[in-house]
Amino acid sequence: MKHHLYHILEHWIAHKDDGRWLLATITQTRGSSYRKAGAMMLFNEDGGQFGVVSGGCLESDLFHQARKCWMTGNSRTVTYDMQDEGDVAWRLGIGCGGEVTLLLQPVTADNHYLQLPAVLDALKQQQAVEYHHWLGSPEARCQLGPVDDSQRWYSHKLTPRKSLLILGGGVDAIPLAELADRIGWQVTVSDPRARYARAADFACAQTHDLPLSELAGHGVLDQADAIIVMHHQIGLDGEALKAISQHRPARLGYLALLGPDHRTSRVFTEAGLSSKDLPLALQSPAGFDIGGDLPESIALSMLAQAHAALFNKPYRINSHSWQSVSA
Repeated sequence: MKHHLYHILEHWIAHKDDGRWLLATITQTRGSSYRKAGAMMLFNEDGGQFGVVSGGCLESDLFHQARKCWMTGNSRTVTYDMQDEGDVAWRLGIGCGGEVTLLLQPVTADNHYLQLPAVLDALKQQQAVEYHHWLGSPEARCQLGPVDDSQRWYSHKLTPRKSLLILGGGVDAIPLAELADRIGWQVTVSDPRARYARAADFACAQTHDLPLSELAGHGVLDQADAIIVMHHQIGLDGEALKAISQHRPARLGYLALLGPDHRTSRVFTEAGLSSKDLPLALQSPAGFDIGGDLPESIALSMLAQAHAALFNKPYRINSHSWQSVSA
């Protein structure tokens, strides 16, 4: 199962009244931990676990703690100290060496399902959410939007799935779309040519055959956090970059063009563009140099670079710079 909160809630919403549910949220960490504050997962009374708050080492004990919450109907806070030999975390053999505190909250119709249906609606619309958990035990309560007395709440921001737009629907776009879908991203593939970007080849993605000049009008560019241009046709690649330069998508955090430096130069020349026309640094050649020349390896290298860019990690390692990263 995919572990982004969007996918967890998509599964849960159809079963929210089937038995008892519990939301576990990491509210504090000290030292090393598998997940950081804000990570959430859901448990149900049949033993179902959706999401992760550790590498699988805490979840069995958390289910035991969940039963206590269901018996009382109250929330509770639990702390696991991986450095304390007397702590359950030590006995479980957890090797992270840090401390993790979690808030456990029953999810019921009486507490408005902790506002989780509203969270899902916002994430579906690619909107971020300010989510607040009431710390005044034993009441289980959550709220969206601003809160009073912030010290009595644990607050964090829930962000939607990352969105990848692949411009070019050839055979090598298929593993790229599949890998992006597997890590929970929303994937769109568009190619104006017949027999490209076919829905049958991209079951994990939305597909379009829009002319490149119409991408902005249909909102395809505005939804993209990352765009990879890979038509394998210089004219189409140039049209794609021109459309991006004219619309300048507000959310765009990564832009790449498949192919070597000399080809990128031709694309710019034939499109009448310069690197300064683009809204951010163009990554070309696209991806990290990890070796391998098969579509799957190239897809991995490009997706890894896009992931690094969108999560604010160093990602520019290609020797040729079409535009400085800081521009």
